[in-house]
Order: sequence, then C-alpha cells, then structure tokens
Amino acid sequence: MAKTKKFTICFSPGQFACIEAAAAAADRPRGVWLRDQGLRAARYVPQRPAPLPALPPRRPPAKLTRTVKTMFTVKQFEVLDEHARACELTVAAFMREVLLGSIPVARRPIARSAIVAVNRAARELNPLVQLAYRGTLLAPDLMRVVTRLLDEIHMLRDALLTADDAASRQPELAK
Repeated sequence: MAKTKKFTICFSPGQFACIEAAAAAADRPRGVWLRDQGLRAARYVPQRPAPLPALPPRRPPAKLTRTVKTMFTVKQFEVLDEHARACELTVAAFMREVLLGSIPVARRPIARSAIVAVNRAARELNPLVQLAYRGTLLAPDLMRVVTRLLDEIHMLRDALLTADDAASRQPELAK
C-alpha cells in the first residue's frame, strides 16, 4: 500500500462556512470534498465540481481560525505540490485559493524557471570548484568536465537572461 501524505489548511470562519456549505450541498464529507476540489484544480480528476459562491474582491485575509484536513497519496500530493510551486504558492495557500473559487496562475515564465534550474546546477558544482580553488587536486578528466560544464552553464544563463529581458520588454513595444 502506498504511503499517504497529509497537510493542514486554515480558513477564516467565512471561508470555512462556504466550504462546509459546498460539501453539504454535494452530500460529501468535507475532507473528501476538499481532496476532490484540489485534485480537479490540478487536472488530476477530470470532473468539474459544483461552483462555490462568488467571493468579494481580494482584501487582507481575516485571521485564519478554522482547520480542514484531508489526505492524499504520494502521487496526488506531488501533483498538487508541482502546481502550487508553479504558482509560487505553498500547497495550503494553493488549496485555499482553489477551494474558494480562484484559479491560481503559474507566475514564473519558462525562461525564469530555466534560470532557476541553471542556478541550481551551478550551486551543485560549487563544492567541486571550491575544492579546486583551495588547492585540492582534482583528477584532470574531472577538472575538464567541470570547466566545460561551468562554461556551458554560463552561456546558457546568459542566453536565458537575454531572452527573459527581451520578453519583459515586449509589452512595452506593443504600447
């Protein structure tokens, strides 16, 4: 049996009442209704839920005092986590947005995601570079690979930054 993961989401009393009413209208337990809503938002389950009542325009949230718990399989949680990260939200914030009728949007363009990936790769290489800098002898073939890889990372980073800069200027040109 696959291990499951769980997390806790806090809601304000008004938000909690909306969720409770929607779950009751669907004749489902709150936890099951929450899990279904989250998975549908992540395009994991193809069916559409009943719509929630419209929320007032965004404003500073009231103190979150109500908790609703649900459980996911590891795969389901990974899908939710991936979507939440793409939207630069925590899983709890992503679920709260989805459950309350919002559709979170991925905020990071592909070029920015690639820049982050290149930066991570460079950070992984940094310990080897530091060893070489401190005078630790690295095998010649390892040193050649590290040098080539660093050069490629720098070229890729520069190309991505140029593409990202050009993409950010395009809306200005359209005006």
